[in-house]
Amino acid sequence: MGTHPTGKVTKKCDAILTAALLLKFGSDVGHVAVTTAATEKPLGFCHAPTDAIEDSVGVELLTAPGTKTAVAAAQIDHDTLICAAASGRVQAVPGAGGTYYVIGRTLQAAAAAGDEIEVETCAPRAVVVT
Repeated sequence: MGTHPTGKVTKKCDAILTAALLLKFGSDVGHVAVTTAATEKPLGFCHAPTDAIEDSVGVELLTAPGTKTAVAAAQIDHDTLICAAASGRVQAVPGAGGTYYVIGRTLQAAAAAGDEIEVETCAPRAVVVT
């Protein structure tokens, strides 16, 4: 507990992580896990890879200042609203009906899944697509 003026917190990981993955709360408030669906409310991005379950991991909150690096789940155009995707990646907000959490926008395009891109993030905002 405490205040974190830089917008970076430390949590324990529920699984081995690689850098730039989008994280959500994990098994409890002290743990994080990768996002698995567009309908999940993310917390922030993983700073660096971990070697084992229960390792400490730096989490850069979505509201932290500055841009962040994200891993694309598929091709994404620049200046596109994004949300969580499977495997801790980001995707364009789906057109299919549902409630999704917009976490920001892309500042560059991703040509394919796995591309690392620069994103501008914000606090998760629920958006209902009908």
